[in-house]
Amino acid sequence: MRIHIVEDDYGVRDALIELVSGQGHKVLAYADGEAFMNGCSPKGGDLVFVDLGLPGIGGADVIDWLGRLPEPPRVVAITGRPRIDIDLMLRRLPADLQLMRKPLAPEAISALL
Repeated sequence: MRIHIVEDDYGVRDALIELVSGQGHKVLAYADGEAFMNGCSPKGGDLVFVDLGLPGIGGADVIDWLGRLPEPPRVVAITGRPRIDIDLMLRRLPADLQLMRKPLAPEAISALL
């Protein structure tokens, strides 16, 4: 399983990379949705962490794109946005989407792997 991290905040991205790679997983990280969508091809067995508040192509658009792949990966949306913003974004996303609020708990991330 490859772990993809799409997060524009360097500190959050770096912490996720360290945590996930420290558990022996291959990690691919991207600072924005465009780089992710142009530079990778996630598979059905992969896990993708997507920040909902990405600049440019937003996290919700990345999640939509992932859902249209022939073998969609498992997706976890991450966000530090206020609850009202999250509720608006989630209306157009799959009902079974996993959501994690920032700050991310290392134990919760580890449980997903």
